[in-house]
Amino acid sequence: MDIDNKVNHLKVGELPTLMMVSKESLVFHEEPDRERLLNLVDRLGSEGVLKNPPIVARIKNGNQYVILDGANRVTALTKLGFSHFLVQVVDFDDESLRLHCWNHAIEYLDRRYFEKNIRKAGNIEIIEDNSKNVSADNPPDFSKNEGTFCHLTFNGQGAFYIAGASDLIQQVSILRKLTSLYLNAPDYDRVSYINLEHLKKHYPNFRTLAIFRRFQKEDFIRLTESGIKLPAGITRVFLPKRALGLNIPLEFLKSELTLEEKNRWLDEMILKRVRDKSIRFYREPTFVFDE
Repeated sequence: MDIDNKVNHLKVGELPTLMMVSKESLVFHEEPDRERLLNLVDRLGSEGVLKNPPIVARIKNGNQYVILDGANRVTALTKLGFSHFLVQVVDFDDESLRLHCWNHAIEYLDRRYFEKNIRKAGNIEIIEDNSKNVSADNPPDFSKNEGTFCHLTFNGQGAFYIAGASDLIQQVSILRKLTSLYLNAPDYDRVSYINLEHLKKHYPNFRTLAIFRRFQKEDFIRLTESGIKLPAGITRVFLPKRALGLNIPLEFLKSELTLEEKNRWLDEMILKRVRDKSIRFYREPTFVFDE
């Protein structure tokens, strides 16, 4: 419950929109992360609960939902034989919904590795960046050079931009080639910051930081409609509100109840938690240590 709210109750209408949907109604916009996926399959199978629902947005003029956050959870549950999923539905046109990108912190793989393999791939342009080290006050400026969409900063080895196409679909194709150089290795992580000193502290073998240009909502819609998927772990979604810690039993999700019956149970469960005053709303930034 919002601690700033003078009224000591929370209206149901203020809660995130939660519902059960079928597997067929969900559309992916990015590939799942293989390493995280394997861990999720094991963890979901052993814990037996879905803690945090995937985030989806309804596709206009249809009964389908694009997965904004949670591709790994949906894929893991699908591999475990599930056909019904609990999701949080958001309004894609909501001004409070913002699309950003994660940065990728990469260990062991240095500038020599990336230059060699990028040149092998062909049709990818490398543009040297001679500015000072990136930081929160000095992020990459993708407007400097037309067609740039990724920036690689190396630990003690300078930095450069990646370019090669002005068309969105072609850019994503190149991004897939670039990220394939490290996504299948376990030594990379998604990070929200670009402080090199912090990266070296948190990742002892840190070598490379990949920063991606921000995609607009129009880009996202075009990619979804074209069926082209972004590489894993790039899209970062900022929501007006997010539901965490629902802990829905997987046994219930896998039951033979209809979607209508499962949604009725969900509504009743949420109302009970409201009456029990067991729902809390936190405004401050939150770090989750059990993902």
